[in-house]
Amino acid sequence: MGSKRKAEEQSTVSISIDSSKAKVQPVLATFAAAVPPVASEFTSYRGMGAEKSNDYIVASSTEKIEFVGQTFDGARPLVTGCRYLVGVYDPSTDSVTFRPAPYVRVTSAIKSLKDARGVADRDISARLMQARTELGEAFGSKKRRAQIRAEERNKIDMDGVKSDMAVIGASIELRASSMPSAQALKDAENVNRPVPRYNPDTSVAAEIYDMEDVLPRAVAGHINIASLTASMDPEVYKSKVPTRSLFVKKKLEHLVSQPKPDAYKVRCVLYLSYLMRLNMTSNKQLANREACIKSLCCAPEVVDALFDKFAECVAGTVNPDGSPMYKKTPATENKLVCYMSVLMLSLNNWVLYPAELAGDLGIPGKKAEKFLASVGCKLEAVTAAEVAAQTLNKRTASRSGKKAVLQGPIKFPKASLRGN
Repeated sequence: MGSKRKAEEQSTVSISIDSSKAKVQPVLATFAAAVPPVASEFTSYRGMGAEKSNDYIVASSTEKIEFVGQTFDGARPLVTGCRYLVGVYDPSTDSVTFRPAPYVRVTSAIKSLKDARGVADRDISARLMQARTELGEAFGSKKRRAQIRAEERNKIDMDGVKSDMAVIGASIELRASSMPSAQALKDAENVNRPVPRYNPDTSVAAEIYDMEDVLPRAVAGHINIASLTASMDPEVYKSKVPTRSLFVKKKLEHLVSQPKPDAYKVRCVLYLSYLMRLNMTSNKQLANREACIKSLCCAPEVVDALFDKFAECVAGTVNPDGSPMYKKTPATENKLVCYMSVLMLSLNNWVLYPAELAGDLGIPGKKAEKFLASVGCKLEAVTAAEVAAQTLNKRTASRSGKKAVLQGPIKFPKASLRGN
């Protein structure tokens, strides 16, 4: 019995837990890849402050590999909801002391590759491309070798571009400083609009456009209306105003049938008929001034005014009588149609049906809508019955359409970057 009790006394081991935060503490580690030699020494680093007091980093290195472990992954700890203890047996006191051990996950890195980790991805890609190019030059087909040479010619030297960045930036700033502002571009666009002079601020439709610019009084004075207003016979004015425009015929018949016709409006309708005939006149016909005077059925002074406003002088060429030769251009043709649109609006209480303009000019309805929008009209949907009641164009009497209304303050459509 004595020997058995002695053996039990000798096998008794005391167990304790050391919760003190000693400078040297055990660390429980797992290794993702390479495992360091048994004799490797690790240096432990602990976070500063209350928030990071449980954060640990351990590090060690051999001749070729570097080991780094930490207790956290970004802002989150690796272990939550439990903790690890490591027991250390002391044979001299026959006791086991358990100490808290932080858990770290150790990753390894090869030093030679770590040194190259700072190299930009484009440099690695360049080396891969170089190897691919060499293989293509050595074993590729004729087509592949030609493709490689083309790629080499088109390659951009990024290092060279970086060295020129300051020069490029200065050049951009210099050119940007000389570019017009958005307001300057808008002002230039307004100046170049093919429309009569206008007031952008008024809200009264009749005050938007300057009718003196549409039909100057000096030109209106040369439009003879005496024979029209003196006769009540429609056949008289039809013979004196040869026109195919249904709008002109309708307005002229209404005006001359009044007990006291409005002389200015009659002149406006006649001037509109001149503009429509000018629109149908070819450049070959414009070259003969005398023939134009006869075909337009107006005074020579009116023809000269039309040429000055809606045609361009051909440099270096003159007519047989010594007068300058004129021609129409796309810009002057657009201006002519815009002036006709404004004149028709003024004669129709600032409302016009695109079908009416399209029928008189022989253009598609969409193009007529675009012209009316370009003079600031707002397009509104109407029924076929309204179009039939307000226009004499039989082609659109059975179809629904739109009407163009001029309202103030005037708003023009934004210029399109695409051609018409």
